[in-house]
Amino acid sequence: MHVRYPGSFLKLLLIGFGLVALPLLVALGDAYISLEKLMQRSERSITHAVQITRDSRALGEQITALERLARQQLVLGEQGVLDAYAARRAQFLEGLAHLKDVAEDDVASAQLAGLTAREASVWRALQRQDLSPKEARSIVGEFSGMRDAATEVLHRADMRIEGDIAELREKTEHARHQLLFRLLALIPVGILLIAGVIFLIRRPIRHLGEGIRGLGDGQLDKKIVVRGPRDLEELGRELDWLRLRLNEVDEQKMRFLRHVSHELKTPLTAVHEGTQLLSDQVSGELNAEQREIVGILRSNSARLRQLIENLLDYSGIRFRPTVLTREPVALADLFAQIGEDQKLALAARKLTLQAFDHGLSVDVDREKLRVVLDNLVSNAAKYAPEESVIDLLAQRQAGQTLIEVADQGPGVPMENVERLFEPFVQGPPPRDAASIKGTGLGLSIVRELVSAHGGNVELLSNQPHGMRVRVSLPNTAITAN
Repeated sequence: MHVRYPGSFLKLLLIGFGLVALPLLVALGDAYISLEKLMQRSERSITHAVQITRDSRALGEQITALERLARQQLVLGEQGVLDAYAARRAQFLEGLAHLKDVAEDDVASAQLAGLTAREASVWRALQRQDLSPKEARSIVGEFSGMRDAATEVLHRADMRIEGDIAELREKTEHARHQLLFRLLALIPVGILLIAGVIFLIRRPIRHLGEGIRGLGDGQLDKKIVVRGPRDLEELGRELDWLRLRLNEVDEQKMRFLRHVSHELKTPLTAVHEGTQLLSDQVSGELNAEQREIVGILRSNSARLRQLIENLLDYSGIRFRPTVLTREPVALADLFAQIGEDQKLALAARKLTLQAFDHGLSVDVDREKLRVVLDNLVSNAAKYAPEESVIDLLAQRQAGQTLIEVADQGPGVPMENVERLFEPFVQGPPPRDAASIKGTGLGLSIVRELVSAHGGNVELLSNQPHGMRVRVSLPNTAITAN
């Protein structure tokens, strides 16, 4: 899947942070709007409740004051009292007007209309001079009805306030549930966005890490490609340039080794042939001391020849594809040949090669498998203690067949095992200080040849002490005799 990245890694981080923060900002904005609406609603309800309560209670006080002035007027009949009633009446009508504006109940509105009509009839009656006692009592009785109406208005106002409070509580609970639901919905969305951003960030970094590890492991044939922001892609191209340069340096090194090895092999062959002539006493009979010196020269020239051949073999493997000439090979014959080839090296340290082939045959390149086993047995003979046993065995397991070479030497720390397969990396020196130091190519050659057969090679601890080298070959290449 091709993903279009921004121009730089910094922009990618900023976009990632923005995407992760966006749902949170939306949720916060929505919560702010909801709380703002709830606050406005609460403010309106409180203002409305306060106004209705104040005007309703003031209405009762105004009715009481009007009744007192009306009684005085009925008794005294003075114009000053009537004027005072008119002034109080104006305040009463103003309060009624306020209540009518805020009243949202039809019953309360009807009560207010009735109050207005009652007070109007009282005012008209008070302006008359010829009131009878019965009419006076009727006027006073009107105020009792007006107080009842005012009480009903106050009761309706209290009911309205309680309704507003209940509605406000319901809206608050609804807003709380909405916020909780949005929070719960925000969690998986945030997790998905975080996972997506992490994937986008880790993808180019993973490519860079794989490329760097590949360089460290010597995988110079795999192109390094980084998909991501332009600056990271440019870094990937720089790493690939480094890979090409390392590959070029490695090829130059291998070419140098091939040339040097070839040039060394020619004079060494002359030395070997000269020591052979001396050993055959072509130039005359040798005494015991001279024969011992010639034997040392032959042994060390053979060892140097083997080291040079290892260099040539490794350079050949690295520069040419490994072509296999497969044929059925009986492991018993191959094990016997290895024992014969290593006879002198084993005898020098009084070692015993113990082979168990279990009657198996393998369809492989005989010469290349011989080189593999020869290197492993030679390496084991170098580190095994004198008069010990080296095991060479083959066995079948599900999906593969194992060929193992085990010694009883000092072994190698397991944390250093993997590096021993790298070119020119050697294990700890053998106990025999007189031994010629190797090139560190034996296990590298083994791994290259085993990989060409589709197999694998690994180093294991040979309990209670020593090292076990296990060569795994595909089971389809093994048959029983």
